[in-house]
Amino acid sequence: MKKLLKNIKLVLIIAGSFLVIFLANCGLTSLTVEAPSEANANQVAVFTLNCGTEPRIVNTDPPYTTKLIVGFMVPKSWNAAQNTTVELISSEKGNSTLVLIPSAEKEVVSGLSWPDAAKKRFGIGPNLLDDFEWLVYRSVPTYTFNNNEDIKFKVKISSKVGSENSLCRLGFFVLSSKENLRPEDTDYTKYAFSNDFSVVNGSGDFVDYVNPQLAKVEPVKSLDNDFISLTFDSGILETGLSNTDDIYLEARGITESGQQISVSTKVDKTRLKPLGGKKYRIDIWPRGLLNVPDNEKLARLEYYFTDQTGSAKVGYGNTADPFKYTFKCP
Repeated sequence: MKKLLKNIKLVLIIAGSFLVIFLANCGLTSLTVEAPSEANANQVAVFTLNCGTEPRIVNTDPPYTTKLIVGFMVPKSWNAAQNTTVELISSEKGNSTLVLIPSAEKEVVSGLSWPDAAKKRFGIGPNLLDDFEWLVYRSVPTYTFNNNEDIKFKVKISSKVGSENSLCRLGFFVLSSKENLRPEDTDYTKYAFSNDFSVVNGSGDFVDYVNPQLAKVEPVKSLDNDFISLTFDSGILETGLSNTDDIYLEARGITESGQQISVSTKVDKTRLKPLGGKKYRIDIWPRGLLNVPDNEKLARLEYYFTDQTGSAKVGYGNTADPFKYTFKCP
Protein backbone atom coordinates (compact mmCIF):
# COMPACT_ATOMS: atom_id res chain seq x y z
CA MET A 1 0.00 0.00 0.00
CA LYS A 2 1.26 3.46 -0.92
CA LYS A 3 1.73 6.14 1.69
CA LEU A 4 0.21 9.60 1.26
CA LEU A 5 1.99 11.13 4.26
CA LYS A 6 5.72 11.12 4.92
CA ASN A 7 5.99 12.90 8.23
CA ILE A 8 4.89 11.79 11.67
CA LYS A 9 3.44 14.54 13.80
CA LEU A 10 2.71 14.38 17.49
CA VAL A 11 0.26 16.93 18.84
CA LEU A 12 -0.56 17.00 22.52
CA ILE A 13 -3.80 18.67 23.55
CA ILE A 14 -5.16 18.87 27.04
CA ALA A 15 -8.87 19.70 27.19
CA GLY A 16 -10.51 19.94 30.60
CA SER A 17 -9.46 16.97 32.70
CA PHE A 18 -8.69 14.80 29.66
CA LEU A 19 -5.39 14.28 27.93
CA VAL A 20 -5.63 13.72 24.19
CA ILE A 21 -2.65 12.51 22.16
CA PHE A 22 -2.86 12.91 18.39
CA LEU A 23 -0.58 10.93 16.12
CA ALA A 24 -0.95 11.78 12.45
CA ASN A 25 0.82 8.98 10.70
CA CYS A 26 1.59 7.41 7.41
CA GLY A 27 1.00 3.69 7.03
CA LEU A 28 -1.79 1.43 8.19
CA THR A 29 -3.24 3.40 11.10
CA SER A 30 -3.63 6.78 12.67
CA LEU A 31 -3.94 6.87 16.45
CA THR A 32 -5.51 9.17 19.02
CA VAL A 33 -5.42 8.23 22.69
CA GLU A 34 -7.83 9.80 25.18
CA ALA A 35 -7.02 9.28 28.85
CA PRO A 36 -8.27 10.86 32.07
CA SER A 37 -5.62 12.69 34.05
CA GLU A 38 -6.47 10.81 37.25
CA ALA A 39 -8.59 8.05 38.75
CA ASN A 40 -9.57 7.03 42.27
CA ALA A 41 -7.76 4.00 43.66
CA ASN A 42 -9.42 0.65 42.89
CA GLN A 43 -11.78 2.24 40.36
CA VAL A 44 -12.11 1.50 36.65
CA ALA A 45 -10.55 4.03 34.28
CA VAL A 46 -11.42 4.07 30.58
CA PHE A 47 -8.88 4.82 27.84
CA THR A 48 -10.05 5.26 24.26
CA LEU A 49 -7.86 4.67 21.22
CA ASN A 50 -9.27 6.30 18.10
CA CYS A 51 -7.80 4.56 15.07
CA GLY A 52 -8.17 4.48 11.32
CA THR A 53 -6.56 3.55 8.05
CA GLU A 54 -5.29 6.33 5.83
CA PRO A 55 -6.86 6.74 2.37
CA ARG A 56 -4.83 4.88 -0.25
CA ILE A 57 -3.79 5.44 -3.84
CA VAL A 58 -5.52 2.76 -5.91
CA ASN A 59 -3.03 0.20 -7.24
CA THR A 60 -2.84 -3.47 -8.07
CA ASP A 61 -1.82 -4.58 -4.57
CA PRO A 62 -4.14 -7.19 -3.01
CA PRO A 63 -6.26 -6.22 0.03
CA TYR A 64 -4.37 -6.13 3.33
CA THR A 65 -5.56 -8.81 5.77
CA THR A 66 -4.51 -8.79 9.41
CA LYS A 67 -5.53 -9.05 13.03
CA LEU A 68 -5.33 -6.07 15.35
CA ILE A 69 -2.87 -6.09 18.26
CA VAL A 70 -3.13 -3.58 21.11
CA GLY A 71 -0.60 -2.97 23.89
CA PHE A 72 -1.19 -1.29 27.24
CA MET A 73 1.58 -0.46 29.76
CA VAL A 74 0.70 0.01 33.43
CA PRO A 75 2.33 -0.32 36.89
CA LYS A 76 2.58 -3.95 37.95
CA SER A 77 0.67 -3.18 41.16
CA TRP A 78 -2.52 -2.74 39.13
CA ASN A 79 -2.73 -6.49 38.44
CA ALA A 80 -4.17 -5.32 35.14
CA ALA A 81 -4.19 -8.73 33.45
CA GLN A 82 -7.00 -9.74 35.80
CA ASN A 83 -8.77 -6.38 35.72
CA THR A 84 -8.75 -5.15 32.12
CA THR A 85 -11.03 -5.54 29.10
CA VAL A 86 -10.18 -4.38 25.58
CA GLU A 87 -12.94 -3.86 23.02
CA LEU A 88 -12.89 -2.99 19.33
CA ILE A 89 -15.72 -0.72 18.18
CA SER A 90 -16.21 -0.21 14.43
CA SER A 91 -19.28 0.53 12.34
CA GLU A 92 -17.51 -0.86 9.25
CA LYS A 93 -15.80 -3.91 10.76
CA GLY A 94 -18.12 -4.72 13.66
CA ASN A 95 -17.52 -4.86 17.40
CA SER A 96 -15.51 -7.51 19.24
CA THR A 97 -13.51 -8.14 22.41
CA LEU A 98 -9.75 -8.57 22.13
CA VAL A 99 -8.09 -11.35 24.13
CA LEU A 100 -4.88 -11.28 26.13
CA ILE A 101 -2.08 -13.06 24.28
CA PRO A 102 -0.84 -15.96 26.47
CA SER A 103 2.49 -15.33 28.19
CA ALA A 104 3.91 -18.54 26.69
CA GLU A 105 3.38 -17.36 23.11
CA LYS A 106 6.44 -15.87 21.43
CA GLU A 107 6.50 -12.80 19.24
CA VAL A 108 7.92 -13.95 15.89
CA VAL A 109 10.58 -11.30 15.27
CA SER A 110 12.22 -11.14 18.72
CA GLY A 111 11.56 -14.67 19.91
CA LEU A 112 10.47 -13.18 23.25
CA SER A 113 7.08 -13.29 24.91
CA TRP A 114 4.81 -10.50 23.69
CA PRO A 115 5.12 -8.47 26.93
CA ASP A 116 8.92 -8.78 26.88
CA ALA A 117 9.07 -7.95 23.17
CA ALA A 118 6.92 -4.87 23.74
CA LYS A 119 9.14 -3.72 26.59
CA LYS A 120 12.25 -4.25 24.47
CA ARG A 121 10.73 -2.21 21.64
CA PHE A 122 9.03 0.60 23.58
CA GLY A 123 10.69 0.52 27.02
CA ILE A 124 8.94 2.40 29.82
CA GLY A 125 8.80 5.74 28.01
CA PRO A 126 9.44 8.84 30.13
CA ASN A 127 9.08 7.01 33.45
CA LEU A 128 12.17 6.89 35.68
CA LEU A 129 11.28 3.91 37.89
CA ASP A 130 10.88 0.53 36.22
CA ASP A 131 7.98 -1.30 37.81
CA PHE A 132 5.77 -1.59 34.72
CA GLU A 133 4.39 -4.37 32.58
CA TRP A 134 3.08 -4.45 29.04
CA LEU A 135 -0.18 -6.29 28.40
CA VAL A 136 -0.72 -7.29 24.78
CA TYR A 137 -4.14 -8.12 23.31
CA ARG A 138 -5.16 -9.52 19.91
CA SER A 139 -8.43 -9.44 18.00
CA VAL A 140 -10.21 -12.73 17.39
CA PRO A 141 -11.54 -11.82 13.92
CA THR A 142 -9.24 -11.11 10.98
CA TYR A 143 -9.83 -7.80 9.19
CA THR A 144 -9.39 -6.90 5.54
CA PHE A 145 -8.49 -3.40 4.38
CA ASN A 146 -8.90 -2.55 0.71
CA ASN A 147 -6.97 0.03 -1.27
CA ASN A 148 -8.28 3.56 -0.94
CA GLU A 149 -10.45 2.47 2.00
CA ASP A 150 -10.78 4.94 4.88
CA ILE A 151 -11.77 2.96 8.00
CA LYS A 152 -12.28 4.48 11.44
CA PHE A 153 -12.51 2.41 14.61
CA LYS A 154 -12.08 2.71 18.37
CA VAL A 155 -10.38 0.55 20.93
CA LYS A 156 -11.84 0.91 24.42
CA ILE A 157 -9.57 -0.14 27.29
CA SER A 158 -11.28 -0.44 30.68
CA SER A 159 -8.86 -1.13 33.51
CA LYS A 160 -9.17 -1.15 37.29
CA VAL A 161 -6.32 0.95 38.65
CA GLY A 162 -4.26 -0.07 41.67
CA SER A 163 -4.72 0.76 45.33
CA GLU A 164 -1.53 2.82 45.72
CA ASN A 165 -1.27 6.57 45.30
CA SER A 166 1.00 7.11 42.33
CA LEU A 167 2.00 9.30 39.42
CA CYS A 168 3.09 7.71 36.14
CA ARG A 169 2.81 7.84 32.37
CA LEU A 170 0.94 5.01 30.68
CA GLY A 171 1.88 3.38 27.39
CA PHE A 172 -0.23 2.35 24.39
CA PHE A 173 0.39 0.84 20.98
CA VAL A 174 -1.59 -0.48 18.03
CA LEU A 175 -0.12 -2.67 15.32
CA SER A 176 -0.82 -5.21 12.62
CA SER A 177 -0.33 -8.87 13.50
CA LYS A 178 0.94 -9.37 9.95
CA GLU A 179 3.95 -7.17 10.71
CA ASN A 180 4.52 -8.17 14.36
CA LEU A 181 7.09 -6.00 16.19
CA ARG A 182 9.66 -5.40 13.47
CA PRO A 183 12.08 -2.82 14.95
CA GLU A 184 12.26 -0.89 11.69
CA ASP A 185 8.49 -0.73 11.22
CA THR A 186 6.96 2.71 11.67
CA ASP A 187 4.20 2.35 9.08
CA TYR A 188 2.09 -0.29 10.83
CA THR A 189 3.06 0.27 14.46
CA LYS A 190 1.90 3.36 16.31
CA TYR A 191 2.58 4.04 19.98
CA ALA A 192 2.33 6.82 22.55
CA PHE A 193 2.93 7.51 26.23
CA SER A 194 0.44 9.64 28.11
CA ASN A 195 1.14 12.73 30.12
CA ASP A 196 0.98 12.41 33.90
CA PHE A 197 -1.68 10.01 35.16
CA SER A 198 -2.42 9.96 38.90
CA VAL A 199 -4.03 7.38 41.14
CA VAL A 200 -5.53 9.29 44.08
CA ASN A 201 -7.35 8.57 47.35
CA GLY A 202 -5.40 5.35 47.72
CA SER A 203 -3.18 3.83 50.39
CA GLY A 204 0.49 3.22 51.07
CA ASP A 205 3.52 5.26 50.08
CA PHE A 206 3.11 7.70 47.20
CA VAL A 207 5.09 6.38 44.23
CA ASP A 208 6.33 8.98 41.75
CA TYR A 209 7.49 7.16 38.62
CA VAL A 210 8.03 10.34 36.63
CA ASN A 211 9.92 13.08 38.44
CA PRO A 212 13.59 12.94 39.47
CA GLN A 213 13.86 12.24 43.20
CA LEU A 214 16.56 12.97 45.77
CA ALA A 215 16.28 9.32 46.79
CA LYS A 216 14.79 6.21 45.30
CA VAL A 217 14.71 2.53 46.18
CA GLU A 218 14.92 -0.32 43.70
CA PRO A 219 13.11 -2.55 43.32
CA VAL A 220 10.00 -0.52 44.02
CA LYS A 221 8.56 -3.51 45.95
CA SER A 222 10.52 -5.97 48.06
CA LEU A 223 10.51 -7.83 51.36
CA ASP A 224 12.89 -7.17 54.24
CA ASN A 225 14.89 -10.28 53.33
CA ASP A 226 15.61 -9.03 49.78
CA PHE A 227 18.60 -6.99 48.65
CA ILE A 228 17.65 -3.42 47.73
CA SER A 229 19.51 -0.45 46.25
CA LEU A 230 19.14 3.08 47.66
CA THR A 231 20.17 5.88 45.32
CA PHE A 232 20.83 9.50 46.31
CA ASP A 233 20.89 12.19 43.60
CA SER A 234 22.63 15.23 45.03
CA GLY A 235 22.38 17.00 41.67
CA ILE A 236 18.62 17.51 41.91
CA LEU A 237 18.93 20.52 44.20
CA GLU A 238 21.36 22.13 46.63
CA THR A 239 21.58 20.21 49.92
CA GLY A 240 23.91 20.02 52.90
CA LEU A 241 25.71 17.18 51.08
CA SER A 242 26.20 18.92 47.74
CA ASN A 243 29.88 19.60 48.37
CA THR A 244 31.01 16.18 49.55
CA ASP A 245 31.34 12.67 48.14
CA ASP A 246 31.69 11.18 51.62
CA ILE A 247 28.03 10.24 52.17
CA TYR A 248 26.57 7.68 54.57
CA LEU A 249 23.25 6.00 55.26
CA GLU A 250 21.46 6.37 58.58
CA ALA A 251 18.52 3.99 58.81
CA ARG A 252 15.79 2.99 61.23
CA GLY A 253 13.72 -0.14 60.74
CA ILE A 254 10.27 -0.48 62.26
CA THR A 255 9.16 -4.07 62.80
CA GLU A 256 5.63 -5.40 62.51
CA SER A 257 5.49 -5.50 66.32
CA GLY A 258 6.51 -1.83 66.56
CA GLN A 259 10.13 -2.33 67.62
CA GLN A 260 12.63 0.20 66.23
CA ILE A 261 16.14 -0.86 65.21
CA SER A 262 18.65 1.77 64.07
CA VAL A 263 22.07 1.98 62.46
CA SER A 264 24.05 5.23 62.31
CA THR A 265 27.70 4.16 62.29
CA LYS A 266 29.92 5.72 59.64
CA VAL A 267 31.66 2.64 58.25
CA ASP A 268 32.19 1.05 54.85
CA LYS A 269 28.90 -0.90 54.93
CA THR A 270 26.92 2.35 55.38
CA ARG A 271 28.94 4.47 52.92
CA LEU A 272 27.40 5.27 49.52
CA LYS A 273 29.42 4.67 46.38
CA PRO A 274 29.79 7.58 43.93
CA LEU A 275 28.26 6.85 40.52
CA GLY A 276 29.30 10.09 38.86
CA GLY A 277 27.21 13.16 38.16
CA LYS A 278 26.53 13.70 41.88
CA LYS A 279 24.69 10.37 42.12
CA TYR A 280 25.43 7.81 44.83
CA ARG A 281 24.21 4.31 45.68
CA ILE A 282 24.29 1.78 48.46
CA ASP A 283 23.15 -1.84 48.20
CA ILE A 284 21.85 -3.32 51.43
CA TRP A 285 20.25 -6.42 52.89
CA PRO A 286 17.87 -4.73 55.38
CA ARG A 287 17.71 -7.60 57.86
CA GLY A 288 21.46 -7.96 57.92
CA LEU A 289 22.21 -4.23 58.06
CA LEU A 290 19.89 -3.76 61.04
CA ASN A 291 20.57 -7.14 62.63
CA VAL A 292 16.85 -7.91 62.85
CA PRO A 293 15.97 -10.75 65.27
CA ASP A 294 14.75 -13.97 63.64
CA ASN A 295 11.32 -13.62 65.22
CA GLU A 296 10.75 -10.13 63.82
CA LYS A 297 9.87 -8.82 60.36
CA LEU A 298 10.47 -5.28 59.12
CA ALA A 299 7.35 -3.38 58.14
CA ARG A 300 9.14 -0.28 56.85
CA LEU A 301 12.43 1.53 56.60
CA GLU A 302 13.04 5.19 57.45
CA TYR A 303 16.37 6.70 56.45
CA TYR A 304 18.56 9.76 55.90
CA PHE A 305 21.79 10.51 54.10
CA THR A 306 24.51 12.20 56.17
CA ASP A 307 28.15 13.26 56.07
CA GLN A 308 30.97 11.71 58.12
CA THR A 309 30.15 13.84 61.16
CA GLY A 310 26.39 13.29 61.00
CA SER A 311 25.80 17.04 61.26
CA ALA A 312 24.69 17.44 57.62
CA LYS A 313 21.59 15.32 57.16
CA VAL A 314 19.26 15.11 54.13
CA GLY A 315 15.74 13.72 54.35
CA TYR A 316 12.62 13.63 52.21
CA GLY A 317 12.34 16.69 49.97
CA ASN A 318 15.54 18.07 51.60
CA THR A 319 13.71 18.37 54.94
CA ALA A 320 14.16 16.94 58.43
CA ASP A 321 11.61 14.21 57.66
CA PRO A 322 13.06 10.79 56.80
CA PHE A 323 12.70 9.03 53.47
CA LYS A 324 10.32 6.10 53.92
CA TYR A 325 10.07 2.70 52.28
CA THR A 326 7.36 0.16 53.08
CA PHE A 327 8.15 -3.51 52.57
CA LYS A 328 5.56 -5.40 50.53
CA CYS A 329 5.32 -8.41 48.30
CA PRO A 330 6.74 -7.81 44.79
